[in-house]
Amino acid sequence: MKRRDFIELLGTCAVVCAAPGMTWADAGEKRGKILYFDLSTEWEHPPTVDEADGLSYAAKKIQAWAKPLGLDVVCSKDGSLFDGDLSQYAAFVFYTCGELDKAPEGKIGISEQGVKNLFAAIRGGTGLLGIHSATDTWQCQGELFENQPESERTEYIRMIGGDFITHGDQQETTLIPTQPVELPCLKKRAGAPIRHFEEWYCLKNLNPDMHVILVQETAGMNTDGHNACYKRPSYPSTWARMEGQGRVAYTSLGHGNEMWDKELVQDVITDLVAFVAGQIDLDLTPNLEKVCPGANVLMEK
Repeated sequence: MKRRDFIELLGTCAVVCAAPGMTWADAGEKRGKILYFDLSTEWEHPPTVDEADGLSYAAKKIQAWAKPLGLDVVCSKDGSLFDGDLSQYAAFVFYTCGELDKAPEGKIGISEQGVKNLFAAIRGGTGLLGIHSATDTWQCQGELFENQPESERTEYIRMIGGDFITHGDQQETTLIPTQPVELPCLKKRAGAPIRHFEEWYCLKNLNPDMHVILVQETAGMNTDGHNACYKRPSYPSTWARMEGQGRVAYTSLGHGNEMWDKELVQDVITDLVAFVAGQIDLDLTPNLEKVCPGANVLMEK
């Protein structure tokens, strides 16, 4: 079964500064640069659709949230950028979807060499943050509700850490911060459980070396009809890991424009941008089996 056939429809963080209350830029550090890339070759999410000024809603948010971190943001859907000098970027932020090297007419995909450059840059120390449909990018083949052996997963899925299966209706559920709490915005909330309304991705092919930051509780979720995909144990929604020298992070948050107006989404994405850009450190001890012991158990076919 093809995944698209299955779908019925488809803080500002604390950074190390010269004095309390100062931003990264205030401390006199050289401004860094990140590349926000939101090319979609399949389903295009509303926050990634370019508006009248040529920028998507999410692109403008990322620019605003990165500014206090002292980071300039290049926003693009042009895959040819990966044929150029990638050493200028501290990190990439991907809100992508589909096969990025197979762009349809009117879009510029990433070339074969550009793909190699992307992986080389990350393994050489450039960070990567994936948002929402970044796990619906360069996916694995095989049965929908079945984990593939690590050796059969795409290079990208092994790197980003998880693979999109499907999603049900948008609904509210609980996110549980793992302990000890590392992300500044979760410390601000005293590590308390968080209720959040979102389009929740069901994920598989989870990288065993990830450090889970937020666990998505499935107990109490609507599991009727096509929501049956949530009939499974709790699993990660936000995590971080290393790919060579590069810091990699992912959050499933951020489906619609209205989600990007929520404080939680701003805070989590801002903190993760700071992490992948090397401004804050997180404990990356693998904890998948400890905090989500049934995460690899999927809904019965």
